Amino acid sequence: MSRFGKRLLSMAVLMLLGVLFGMQLAGGNFQIGNPSGGTSTVVTTEPTSSVTESVPAAPVQKEIKEPPFVPVQSPSQVLGADQSKAPVDVLADKTAGLLQNLSHSGIKWVVSLFSGVAE
Repeated sequence: MSRFGKRLLSMAVLMLLGVLFGMQLAGGNFQIGNPSGGTSTVVTTEPTSSVTESVPAAPVQKEIKEPPFVPVQSPSQVLGADQSKAPVDVLADKTAGLLQNLSHSGIKWVVSLFSGVAE
């Protein structure tokens, strides 16, 4: 095998591993930060009243910010392992979805190549 062929084969293998790793990360459903999507604030009002004032004062609002809730996850949850299905089934489903998307986009690409010839 020539030097170019070896390089081409090694690049194809590395790209395949990168795609598989990306699929694994994409299917992991990682959550960053607070799962509710925002910071929670509590607003309390304290009306102030005095007998000598003729104009009522606006209530004073104090904002108390609570730190975001960070759930504790087990290592299997962090790695994205789906507990209801076997890892082989999950990988097979992801691979099937990827191959279906690749074939669909490949067909569109080939049609776009020949669409210029037909005109």
